[in-house]
Amino acid sequence: MPEPSESRSTDRPEPADRLVTTRHTLATPDGELAYTARTGRIVLREEELRAEVFRGWSARAQLAVTAYTLDGADPRTRPLLFAFNGGPGSASIWLHLGLAGPRCVEVGAPGATLPPPYALVDNPDTLLRAADLVFIDPMATGQSRAVEGGKPGDYLGFGKDVEQVAELIRLWCTREDRWMSPKFLLGESYGTVRAVAVAERLASEHRLALNGLILVSTVLDFASQDFDYARWDEACVH
Repeated sequence: MPEPSESRSTDRPEPADRLVTTRHTLATPDGELAYTARTGRIVLREEELRAEVFRGWSARAQLAVTAYTLDGADPRTRPLLFAFNGGPGSASIWLHLGLAGPRCVEVGAPGATLPPPYALVDNPDTLLRAADLVFIDPMATGQSRAVEGGKPGDYLGFGKDVEQVAELIRLWCTREDRWMSPKFLLGESYGTVRAVAVAERLASEHRLALNGLILVSTVLDFASQDFDYARWDEACVH
């Protein structure tokens, strides 16, 4: 872990990682799974320069994650899946509690949704059956925030978004000793654009190789999207 910047004000507490751990079991068609859940925020740092002189590493962002790992699995062979939704501007709640997580919101079948209140129930079809899961909330979504005194707008552009998500993945793989695990990205909608760019950055900047991408509701070429379709359809009706 890099040392905090010496130039950081002493009257402001230095941000630190905060993760809460719980343990659970889940009944699935493959049998009962025992797993560990961790959730919280991880601090991301950037080089701090003054007059072109390196002054240290300064905390810039705190990105929220929720991770699920199968107890007793071999990290060298157990796949690891990083997942995020799109937007841009969406937290990972939709993939997390609507599809892939070990628990999900019970809303009924498509076309026959249930009325509220909605219950949180075990998800026997969770992707945890096949891989450990890390759900990522990009900057200013979910519980992800700039550090105190920082500006989230500085990190909402395409380049900074990719940079932060890639750095979080690099940190997670390093701290959890998962560089040798089979690694995958799962992105949805705008998250498919992010996934492709993050994969490229991980390979080119960090030499961190992925084993595959899962693209849901793919949008890789925005020129192919007909954003005027609704107005065109309305004009035809009238």
